[in-house]
Amino acid sequence: MTDTARIFYFCPEFPQPSGGVKALYRHVSLLRKAGFDAALVHQKRGFVTHWHGYTVPVIWLEDRPSFGPDDVLVFPEVMADFVRQTQHFEGRRVVIALSWAPAYSRLQPGERWAELGVEQIITRSPTIVRHLAWSMETAVTLIPPFIDPARYRPAPRGKLDQIAFMTRKDRTGEWLEQTLARRGTAAGHSWLALRNMNEATYAHHLQQSAVYLPTTLQEGLHASVLEAMACGCLVVGFSGIGGNDFMVGAGAEQNCVLVENGDLLALGQALETVLAARAAAPDAYDALIKRARATVLPFHDPAPEADALVAFFSATVFP
Repeated sequence: MTDTARIFYFCPEFPQPSGGVKALYRHVSLLRKAGFDAALVHQKRGFVTHWHGYTVPVIWLEDRPSFGPDDVLVFPEVMADFVRQTQHFEGRRVVIALSWAPAYSRLQPGERWAELGVEQIITRSPTIVRHLAWSMETAVTLIPPFIDPARYRPAPRGKLDQIAFMTRKDRTGEWLEQTLARRGTAAGHSWLALRNMNEATYAHHLQQSAVYLPTTLQEGLHASVLEAMACGCLVVGFSGIGGNDFMVGAGAEQNCVLVENGDLLALGQALETVLAARAAAPDAYDALIKRARATVLPFHDPAPEADALVAFFSATVFP
């Protein structure tokens, strides 16, 4: 590694809490702790996010910063236009693939990252590794995620009869709330939309919620499910494809109530069954929840993520 080498993670201007944005800030934080000169790049002067708790150096493209041939530019897959615009950049460029779907929706049909001059791809999801290996015939480096056990853990005083759900990518949770209210099958349960919260507040609500409802169809890591499992929530919903790496819907290792992606009827009926079972026997799903918490245990160790980042940027980008 040269003394002048710098790493710049480009980040979309997205103010709402997002697992992808958090991952970008966290990577920069970890790289700096490991001794790398790393920073976040936003477009508009003064834009920065704080909800995730990571404080890192930020530069803004409006200030017209200069990037040299020793630098490394890291682009999330949703910023494919930036990858195209930097094809003549003399330094190294890396794509961080946080979802498997935008990797092809932002590219032209049949286009591959290698054709845009990008040879190095990192991701946090084994599903994305397999997807890119198949669709782009390229090597992808897995950077394992970290789920903070100090933040994501069951509430010491037990659970509320509360159903938590996201609203950022779709409105399925709100639709189910109204449908079950009309049917009268969620009596005694409150509903909580997890939106516009800092991470501490978000984690607190997961700790208190008895049920977590993942409803999105396209997820890479599906970190919110791991976070909910760590908090002792009963997970009822879709895998988003990426969740298939750790969500088990049947058998001796079942750790969630898994519903086929996009089947809203089955999801509504499964949720009604779960709520009825909990009303009859509050401990009906205790064994399943225990297995879910055990599923997250390997992700509680921060070392694999930090070690993988250091190894990648030391040996691959700075050989």
